[in-house]
Amino acid sequence: MSGSWVLVTMDTSMIEDHLRFGWREYAIAWVAINDQLRGAAVEQSKMNVVHRHAHVIVAQARGDHFTYFEARHDKVPPSLSTQLRRRL
Repeated sequence: MSGSWVLVTMDTSMIEDHLRFGWREYAIAWVAINDQLRGAAVEQSKMNVVHRHAHVIVAQARGDHFTYFEARHDKVPPSLSTQLRRRL
């Protein structure tokens, strides 16, 4: 594939599920939304996050892993264990 691209996903378990894949070679944007939202509110929140941070997402370079929330973004991949603890 030629050119640059960023994978935008909500799948926080990707790295743990596919340990042998070279995730550090790819730019990934994780979208994190409030897990209490349901239905159309989920879709609206995803759209809000991507639109709010689109300028940062397109500037990500190979190996950049950011987690995007509606109000902020962090330059770290999400941790599945952290996500699971949050829900307990």
